Amino acid sequence: MNTVITISRQFGSGGRLIGKLLAQKLSIPYYDKEIIFKAAEKSGLASGFIEENEQKRKSFYTYPVPNARWGIAPNNFDSFEAKIYAAEAEVIENCAKGGACVIVGRCADYVLRGKAKCLNVFVYADDSARVKRVMEVYGDAPNEKKAQKLIRDTDRLRSRHYRYYTDNEWGKSSEYDICVNSATIGIEKCVDMLANVYVAIDAE
Repeated sequence: MNTVITISRQFGSGGRLIGKLLAQKLSIPYYDKEIIFKAAEKSGLASGFIEENEQKRKSFYTYPVPNARWGIAPNNFDSFEAKIYAAEAEVIENCAKGGACVIVGRCADYVLRGKAKCLNVFVYADDSARVKRVMEVYGDAPNEKKAQKLIRDTDRLRSRHYRYYTDNEWGKSSEYDICVNSATIGIEKCVDMLANVYVAIDAE
């Protein structure tokens, strides 16, 4: 098996869990947070800084003041964000060169376009299901109002980041090979379905 599975997902859709379970089911490597540590080694930036700031473009002009705690002034952040993206892109390409794997987020579908055989997946879910999941999984969103805000803000940041680096629309069905509604299908069935699709196309 040499096909790489990239997982893009709405916040609260369970896309990360689907990716992890899918990798386990197919017995192939899974890359998510590991990309942060590998990117830190390549870029020289602290892994904590990368984790806090990757894919978090607030706008095209302003950046959050708290970045100063890493010794980086807001008006200098753009070059560091580009450095993070470049380092993560290099790590993603190296992961793909190693063979079949699952890669979550970080514009992997775009980074690997024309460079590897991929099954690009987008996971989404109904708003009510996402709110419920976020309230259950994330301790910083204990009620419905906070969960809705966290979902809205996170999706907005991911969309801005994706558009900035790819000039494409995040979550648009034509950008992916398959889109799955985890609320309707269920996490386990999504994993089974994607595994079957993967085995079918990888054999071609």
